[in-house]
Amino acid sequence: MENQQIVDSILETVKAELQSFVEQESKITSSIEYEERILSMARTFSLGVIQGVQGKLPKSRNLKKKS
Repeated sequence: MENQQIVDSILETVKAELQSFVEQESKITSSIEYEERILSMARTFSLGVIQGVQGKLPKSRNLKKKS
C-alpha cells in the first residue's frame, strides 16, 4: 500500500470514531465516562497507526524477530 493510502485509511478510521464521539458527547453525564471515552479513542488511534504502518501485530514477541 502506498504511504498516502495508509495515511488516508488511518484518518478515515479516526474520523469515524471522532464523529461517533461528538454525536454522543452531549449524552455523557459522568466526567469519568467522558475521560474513558477520550482514552479509548486515543488507544484506538495509536493502535490504528501501528497497524497501518507495521501491519498486524504478532501474537508473540518472538514472531517479530523472524522477519
